[in-house]
Amino acid sequence: MNKFVFCSLSLIAGAAAHLGAAEISSDLQAKIANGGSSKVIITFKDKTNRGKLAFKGSTAEVRRTLNANYKASSAKVKSILSFSKTGGGEVVSELPFANALVANVSNKTLKDLANNPDIAQITLDRVIMFEETPANSNEEVGSSKDWTYGLKVLGVDKVRAAYNLTGKGVRVGILDTGIDAEHPDLKGKVVAWKDWAGDSETPKDAHGHGTHCAGTIAGGDASGKNIGVAPEVELVIGRIFGDSGGATLSGILGAMNWITDPDSNADTDDAPRIVSNSWGGRQGSMQSEKAMWNIIKTWRSLNMVPVFAAGNSGPRAKTMGTPGGYPHSFAVAATDSKDKAAYFSSRGPITWEGVDYVKPDIAAPGVDIYSAKPGGGYQKMSGTSMACPHVSGLAALVLQANPALTVKQVEKALTAYAVDLGAEGKDSTFGEGRVDIKASIDAIKGVSEKQQENFDTIYGN
Repeated sequence: MNKFVFCSLSLIAGAAAHLGAAEISSDLQAKIANGGSSKVIITFKDKTNRGKLAFKGSTAEVRRTLNANYKASSAKVKSILSFSKTGGGEVVSELPFANALVANVSNKTLKDLANNPDIAQITLDRVIMFEETPANSNEEVGSSKDWTYGLKVLGVDKVRAAYNLTGKGVRVGILDTGIDAEHPDLKGKVVAWKDWAGDSETPKDAHGHGTHCAGTIAGGDASGKNIGVAPEVELVIGRIFGDSGGATLSGILGAMNWITDPDSNADTDDAPRIVSNSWGGRQGSMQSEKAMWNIIKTWRSLNMVPVFAAGNSGPRAKTMGTPGGYPHSFAVAATDSKDKAAYFSSRGPITWEGVDYVKPDIAAPGVDIYSAKPGGGYQKMSGTSMACPHVSGLAALVLQANPALTVKQVEKALTAYAVDLGAEGKDSTFGEGRVDIKASIDAIKGVSEKQQENFDTIYGN
């Protein structure tokens, strides 16, 4: 766990910090006292009011405003780094949608930057290991011949029959281990790709986790069984974890920034409406990352639904991971085929600035999920990582039903009609409950109770 302290030159000398000091992570604090250099993420203080971004006339205007905010916020520090380049200052990459940059900086220069009034936080870049999925159960899962049990439980088969919703026209982003874009269930669905864990110009996935998640979102029925919630979505894929399961904080932030505007043109709307994130750290591991906090706020400002796995640290209370535990993330818990909470699914609540938040937000199947495997095959996997893409796909169906919905409205459409499985109301195990997508789409389409009764008579409950 990285703790943050307010750092100034006087603090380094042992005195109290003053109000203008930047936050410095504890691991970096130790380095400042020594020689050498460090790769860091520098997050700046905003010069625009993020709370007013929603009042901008378009997503293009929001992107332009955030780019201008970054340019103004970072100008002086970039000048310092450029001036001190020979002495150990160099910008590696820029993250305008996080109002941050990545730089290699001498520890002497870091000592000077600690008092810079434009800087909010300096964090040491580090390796973040992928959280391997829990073991599958040995129970016989009741999937049908034509549908996985997860799709049946959620009501995807009924929505397909009643409305023919397939996610067509909706883009979904996935940040994961990559994708086998030639898998028969996924072929032709990747419209944008970038490798942040290597340098592959074409989609790849030597691990399998990303392909499995993509199959749950967008897979078809090449095997004779429907595996994907929304088989006609377009996929924007950022590979953040390498073959061995390692990522860097700077790489993850780079991918999050990229997926916000894949072609780097503020005037084109090529960003996904949903970003599916089946990853995260144990509580405290990324809890105070201002750059990550900022960029998820940016997604919401751009009408991008930030769907995150809750984490696999359950069943104890207060085990919610981050960034799924952020108040502005949409966190997904895992259930099994019998609508019971998965033993591994992380529980809330989580505390931010002294306030307890009930998390997770929603639940979906995440035990023994059958989906795509690199090489053209199929496999079962378990984890909130498997629950998360179910909800991402469901969000795509909601947006196909009504593309004008905001992030809050999409979340409300999924939570308001969920099946309450735990304590009444939102609880720290299931959130608002397990999604019932048929009820959600019926509400969006204004289906009457009589029409619903007729549908149930034909297709069953």
